[in-house]
Amino acid sequence: MKQKVMSLAVAAVLGMTSFSYPANAVSNREIQQKRNAINNIQSKQSSIQSEIKKADQQIEQLKTQQAQLAAEMEKLDMEVSETSAKIRNVSQTISDTKQDIEALKREIAEVEARIKKRNELLKERVRSLQLSGGIISYLDVLLGSQSFGDFIDRISAVTTIFEADKQIIQEQEEDKALKEKKENELTSKLTSLQSDLQELEQLKQTLNKQMNEKEQLIAQLKQQEQSINEEKLSLAEEQELLEKQEAAIRSQLQQLIIKKQQEQAAQQSPSSSNHSSNGGNVPPVTDGAFMRPANGPITSGFGPRGGEFHYGVDIGKRAPEVPVVAAADGVVFRSYYSSSYGNVVFITHMIDGQIYTTVYAHLESRLVGEGQTVSKGQIIGYMGNTGQSEGAHLHFELHRGSWNAAKSNAVNPLSYINF
Repeated sequence: MKQKVMSLAVAAVLGMTSFSYPANAVSNREIQQKRNAINNIQSKQSSIQSEIKKADQQIEQLKTQQAQLAAEMEKLDMEVSETSAKIRNVSQTISDTKQDIEALKREIAEVEARIKKRNELLKERVRSLQLSGGIISYLDVLLGSQSFGDFIDRISAVTTIFEADKQIIQEQEEDKALKEKKENELTSKLTSLQSDLQELEQLKQTLNKQMNEKEQLIAQLKQQEQSINEEKLSLAEEQELLEKQEAAIRSQLQQLIIKKQQEQAAQQSPSSSNHSSNGGNVPPVTDGAFMRPANGPITSGFGPRGGEFHYGVDIGKRAPEVPVVAAADGVVFRSYYSSSYGNVVFITHMIDGQIYTTVYAHLESRLVGEGQTVSKGQIIGYMGNTGQSEGAHLHFELHRGSWNAAKSNAVNPLSYINF
């Protein structure tokens, strides 16, 4: 199987016209450096996979907490519903009681009217007694009879009057007692119901407060989950870039091994792929590990900018078409459209045993694909204004090591390239 892979690799390398070899034979040191670079990338990939696994576990924990809170929310919803029903029932009872009070007021008015009439009658009796010179004895009435029949009649009249007085007084007392009893009873009932209603309303407010707290907590958990998901996506993107970078270095390693086995040097002029109608705008290949990636002024440097950190340099566009070239020999391990970078090319380089990564963002177009070997000064695209860009320019990053989402390996390109 390994021989088959090697044969395919040899065939692929022999068929590549853009591959360039150094003039001297490949050394074991160069091959070991590539292998060390691959081991370093694999170590980083393992670390990222652990971080992704940890993020997955955190997401599962958050989902479990959300499920528990959702169950509590459902229970609270039922309690709120029951409390609301009780409030409606008590409110209806209070309304009915108020109607009873209105009816009672009418009854009391009637009783008061009867009491008032009796009071008037009793006042008349008192006035009659006063006019007759004092209290008339029932015995005087009886002794004033003219005959036995008159005596009997007077006894009957006195008895009737006496009983009538007693009944008036009794009815008066009963009506007064009834009035007071009904008023006290309904007042007490209304006070009790109003107290119950206040208690239920406070309970409902408490439950609503709990619901709001739970909803806020769920919102926080969702935000945490979103943050972890974003971090996971960032890790996944970083993992993908590392995989592609590893593949690119493996490709370089295979080419070095094949070259060593063949013991021959194949050299391609760095400028052979630079000839185009825009030759005047192509920056000249310079000495040193890296060259400037495009002609134009530096419009924004490396460092803090607008409350954030700018991890590269911006090169302004000063011509209708500005070619962008590879800053050093390397392999394209990512060439795609990014929502932030726009059209972007990532190139990995191995220089003196050190991995470097260069990034060329906001391109109008890309001329190289993933896995392609490029030479220093080779045109890889044209300056543009794609992605999150405010005006045509090239955003160029240089990383001493592998690219990562935190951009912890980013260095100032001006320290490596004479612009």
